[in-house]
Amino acid sequence: MKLDWERGHGPVTGPINAAAATLAASWAGHLTDMPWPTATVVASAGLIGSHIAGRRKNMTRHTLVMRAAGWLGAGGWSSWAIANGPWDTWTLTTLLAGAIGLGAGIAGAHAAEKNAPAKAAEAQRLENAANLDAKRQAIATEWTDRILRVTTVQTQIVGVETDTEGNLFTLDGECAEGGSNWKTIKRYEEALASDARLPEGCGVEVLPGANRGAFLMTVATANKLIDDANYPDDFSPLSINDGSPLGVHRDGTIGAPVMRQLSATFVGRRGSGKTNLMNVCLGNQVRQVDNLSWVIDLNGGGLALAWLHKWHELGRPGRPPIDWVADTPEKALDLAQAALRIAKARKPGYKKREIEANDDKLPVDATVPAITINNDEIAELFSPKARRDPILREVGDTLVQVQELARAVAVNTINAALRATQDVISEPQILVQSALKIGMKSDEREMNYLFGWDDRITPEDIPYAGCGAMKIEDTPARPIKIYRIKPQQIEALIKATADRQPELDDLSRKAAGEAYERRWENTDHLFGLADAPTPTTATAPSTGATATPAPGRGRNVTANWGTAAPAPSIKDDLADADDALHKLREAMNEATNHDDDLNKQFQTVVEQGGLTWQAPPNPLTDDTDGDTEATTDPRYQHIYRIVEGAGPAGIGPAAISDAFTRLHPTETPPNPTVIGRWLKADDRIHQPKFGRYALKDTGEAEPADGDDLTRQVNELMAPAMELVIAKQHASATFIQRQLRCPWDVANGILLVLVAAGIIDAQPDEHGNHRVLRRPDGPPTGE
Repeated sequence: MKLDWERGHGPVTGPINAAAATLAASWAGHLTDMPWPTATVVASAGLIGSHIAGRRKNMTRHTLVMRAAGWLGAGGWSSWAIANGPWDTWTLTTLLAGAIGLGAGIAGAHAAEKNAPAKAAEAQRLENAANLDAKRQAIATEWTDRILRVTTVQTQIVGVETDTEGNLFTLDGECAEGGSNWKTIKRYEEALASDARLPEGCGVEVLPGANRGAFLMTVATANKLIDDANYPDDFSPLSINDGSPLGVHRDGTIGAPVMRQLSATFVGRRGSGKTNLMNVCLGNQVRQVDNLSWVIDLNGGGLALAWLHKWHELGRPGRPPIDWVADTPEKALDLAQAALRIAKARKPGYKKREIEANDDKLPVDATVPAITINNDEIAELFSPKARRDPILREVGDTLVQVQELARAVAVNTINAALRATQDVISEPQILVQSALKIGMKSDEREMNYLFGWDDRITPEDIPYAGCGAMKIEDTPARPIKIYRIKPQQIEALIKATADRQPELDDLSRKAAGEAYERRWENTDHLFGLADAPTPTTATAPSTGATATPAPGRGRNVTANWGTAAPAPSIKDDLADADDALHKLREAMNEATNHDDDLNKQFQTVVEQGGLTWQAPPNPLTDDTDGDTEATTDPRYQHIYRIVEGAGPAGIGPAAISDAFTRLHPTETPPNPTVIGRWLKADDRIHQPKFGRYALKDTGEAEPADGDDLTRQVNELMAPAMELVIAKQHASATFIQRQLRCPWDVANGILLVLVAAGIIDAQPDEHGNHRVLRRPDGPPTGE
């Protein structure tokens, strides 16, 4: 009476075979007078055996129940048939009914076995989801309490997303009624990270949510900023309309701004990785099939050398990775003016192309490529000293025009500098028009100069070499680890992209003119084939007039790379004196009004630096009989205004000369001795203290002495800065009225604000200075 459950019987053959075997066994038992309980014992043994086998094979419960029912039914029917005989109608009918039921059970069991894996997977998914939901709920509850505890803001977490590696999670939350928003919570990022006991280098980032009252909070539990991140080996084609991968944020996401409409400014001290960042940008640009790279580097073309050397070593395949390199002031002027002409030609020339694309910006591709001007170390163009050089000044002014006018026609700039302050970038438009800003590892003051005073990024957020903070338009600055790119990867990039480099379109080529066609003349040194040439007197392309070499601007300034050292001149010595004064100011760490002690310290620094030059007699200005020279020299009006602005405390000739240089950088200040003689000859001027000059009868209170004046300026500097930035107004009378301070203190405060880059140096006709800092961020160019 053995039923074979191991064979692949279906719902028809299985019941037939089972019924036939049961009938035969029962008839044999009846003929041999077998005791009827024997069938029950055999069926029970079969049930136990089949159940054990089924469990070992992980059969479904449905199959196990069906097997048990089959054995019990067969055993019960056999016991009756052995005792009473199997051949009466009722007995055979019950056997047939049992066989039909067994067939239905087998069919159901087969279906259950077929669907079992899917059901098991779904059950596991539901179990995992339930566990995950519980974990998310625990995170939401924990951080709701933490936000309330740290910020006193009541919030509701409506979503929690975690990454697959478990290195971060993102909270989607909403602030309760009362006016709080994401900015309210963002102020407490560092405190939230500390309260959560996150590992060093990990942090909390708060970003805008779906509406004004919502926020997204990313919590990183593993810091991606520690280890070096090599530039990806993926050299597949890119478009300037795609993201340009620059590095990895600490939560593991890729920082990849879309550069089609972005001008950029990168800032970082020496050794911070700024040059590597510029090379990463060039790596992205050579991958872009619709973008041409131009480079301005007055330090011998240094930024482009690695790329051009490797391209030459590879046999100059395809087109060069960099389409134009300007390594001298004259070449830089050619490049800048060509870029401006291209921008102006593209606006009307490609209007039809824009209309056909239903766009108000020029669509770019390999036939009409974008142009990115990579400008390394822009202090060579935009520092106050560089602006005294007529060629460099014209280069800078032209590039500012390009930055202002050329975004829509796909001509953009990337600028790199050591600092974001006015002593390096004297043109506010550079920062204002830069929608992408990256500050490499630096101190908090430098971060504030670049991003504004309310962005709340700190050096602790970017503590490792190669780290920086990236700000795209109005989004908060985020820490990022910049990719590391080495010469071997530069070589691999050139090999992979040489046949993809686009050519300048015909319209732009015509606008660029002869300068573009001759851009590779005298450039063997850029490929390592010759020593750098020594330029002679150059012709400025914009005017056609012979331009003399730029005067020296300090020691070994790289903007005049390759030029012969000029003979010592008055301008050289004045530039050295300017450098010495700048070092003195940095040592003092805070500028105030000048006094005799400061002038003595200045003279000491000058003498220690080896500068002992004295101005030679000048028959035009040093004539001892020239009582009327103050009224005939146009510079005296500027000097008089400086004395007038100094107030009753007065100001010394050396300080007047320095102020004259800052306020009128294109004019040469008179010698301090000449300034003193002019002022003594003016009846409107008197000396309130030896060595100082002020207007007579100002009607103000007695001036404070030098030490007291410095103390008062220092005490009022912080509230004055907040007041000027908040009210967007700066003048001596305004500060005097609002802070209730003497006139000389108010003017001392104005001088410090000018030196700090908070206000413009040149007042208008009403004495009002333009405020260069907005309350919510970076300098304004308005």
